[in-house]
Amino acid sequence: MDNLYYGYSNNYEVHILDEYAVYLRKSRADVEAEAKGEGETLARHEKILLDLAHKKSLKIGKIYREIVSGETIEARPEVQKLLSDVRQGKWKGVLVVEVERLARGETMDQGIVAKAFKISDTKIITPMKTYNPNDEFDEEYFEFGLFMSRREYKTINRRLQRGRISSVNEGKYVGSIAPFGYDRVKIKGDKGFTLIKNSEASTVKIIYDLYAYDNLSLHEVTRKLNEMGLKPRKNDKWSESSVKDILANPIYIGKIKWNARKVVKVYEDEKLKNTRPRNKDYILVDGLHKAIIDEKTWKIVEAKRSRNISPVVRCHEVQNPLCGLVYCAKCGKKMQRRAYTKYSKEPTLYCANTKCDNVGSKLHLIEEKVLDGLKKWLQQYKFDYQEHIEKINDKKIKSIEETIKSLEAEVKKENDKLISIYNFLEDGTYTKQMFKERVEVVSQNVARVNNSIEEYKTKLSQEKIVYKEKHILVPNQQNVLDVYYLLKTPEEKNDLLKTVLTQVTYLKTEKSIRKDSDPTNFIINLYPKINKAG
Repeated sequence: MDNLYYGYSNNYEVHILDEYAVYLRKSRADVEAEAKGEGETLARHEKILLDLAHKKSLKIGKIYREIVSGETIEARPEVQKLLSDVRQGKWKGVLVVEVERLARGETMDQGIVAKAFKISDTKIITPMKTYNPNDEFDEEYFEFGLFMSRREYKTINRRLQRGRISSVNEGKYVGSIAPFGYDRVKIKGDKGFTLIKNSEASTVKIIYDLYAYDNLSLHEVTRKLNEMGLKPRKNDKWSESSVKDILANPIYIGKIKWNARKVVKVYEDEKLKNTRPRNKDYILVDGLHKAIIDEKTWKIVEAKRSRNISPVVRCHEVQNPLCGLVYCAKCGKKMQRRAYTKYSKEPTLYCANTKCDNVGSKLHLIEEKVLDGLKKWLQQYKFDYQEHIEKINDKKIKSIEETIKSLEAEVKKENDKLISIYNFLEDGTYTKQMFKERVEVVSQNVARVNNSIEEYKTKLSQEKIVYKEKHILVPNQQNVLDVYYLLKTPEEKNDLLKTVLTQVTYLKTEKSIRKDSDPTNFIINLYPKINKAG
């Protein structure tokens, strides 16, 4: 007995003599039933059909197992193979649990299935009925069954979509996989799911802080996360696309977003394909879950993303007190500082857009004009610098402390891995070579993360020292510009200017080439955000 196929029933054997085939496919209802713990569908259906084959003394030649749940024939590779074999007359009949498993999608697909079985005179055998496609009554019954299944499919799909939209409007989470930073949990005493924060939430907070407050670019945030040893959920390294998705997801401010990328069917190269264009009319509502990111941070990130800012590289100290504030009045791009290492030239501020003809100027001239404009406008305004540094430094210190906690949690996770590796060596799961390799990898991760912890602890100590020094050196109540001239570094000046200005626009149309030309022949517009003092 060389060629035997053993089914899930242990009471019989089915000989392979290429007579009949079995086709298995999950429906959407089957997927939902499995989620409720009703067992694996294909295994259950396979047993039913093999029992049926044994009962009718049918010899099974092949079993086609469709593991994807596609709506069209094009999306289901196994049914394509089955129809190809059916057209060649390979099988006398095909066993399915119901005819709808063969084609429940488009009317065109139903016609393709019906035609293949009719021309090859291949029977369709179900536990309820055997269909002979060349029998007039069976053919009508078969086509009617497919037609009704299509109507049922559309009805179920509409009901599911209405149910999802209703759940979304109630603030429930309808996705199957929780976003990074959250776990998906069943709502107690109600239908549906919501989200709760998990240990990944601290990493989400770090991503937003690095991008919004440390002014890092997307590339720099990604690199920093990998240097710190923080890992995404599935991979070992962060990618820019995954960081970008987190920064763009309103789930982190407690919102639920739905239908932002609806599936739209289009024909490409005479083939029907699913596309996911951006949809402006998406749903955005308050979710039942708690936010990880506050509204202020979200707005800063959104503004930065919409302007496509290329922030300063933070591996060096900030040299531009107007960093992130001055924008080209012609093209809207952020103006950048250009430093000259030769000929002792002064730094300039210029538009980096190669297609823009806005003329740059010396940085100190633009800074002076900005301060002069502020001076005229701020005569009647006061600024509590003590309160300002408390807010700024408190934010920085808390961010660093949270980063240290997150890194320490990562070290604990890696140390737990070490314990498991030792256990695997003891029970024989790992060879000595495998043990050595795994220990080396984990030990390197621990060392890298510990180095990051030491760096952040040093940074924390420095921030606390700076905080104390500012309290001693700066008077409690000062005019904004009085405070400005007391500050020592461009970074401190930049932080202060950002408390009173949202942005500055710059325009210069003529170069100052001649000796008698005015180097300050540019126009700036200030956009303040400070409120008038009472």
